[in-house]
Amino acid sequence: MKKKANKSVHVTFRLTEEEYAPFDRAIRELEISKSEFFRLLTIGKIKNYTSDKRHIPEYKRCLSQLSWAGNNINQIAHRLNSDHLKGIISEALYKKILNVLIGIRDRLQEITK
Repeated sequence: MKKKANKSVHVTFRLTEEEYAPFDRAIRELEISKSEFFRLLTIGKIKNYTSDKRHIPEYKRCLSQLSWAGNNINQIAHRLNSDHLKGIISEALYKKILNVLIGIRDRLQEITK
């Protein structure tokens, strides 16, 4: 079994606020410590990091809410189809509501691009 290397060497350096800003953003988005981030950057495990909105907490929250909305739309569509097949909803009303649901679906897909 490979023995885990002890990280005992300390490396310290200073940055201006402007120099540190892009690193701070990356550290927050990746949700790792400063030490871990700079260690990975130094040994080449992180290369040319660019901000990825999928790591931003607000983006995750919005995506979760969009998923919830999509699920509700699917439930509405299922009920609409079921009631239309049973003759509860007229053809005209069915098409009108279906077009509205398609419009909502298309808009949600645009938002997530």
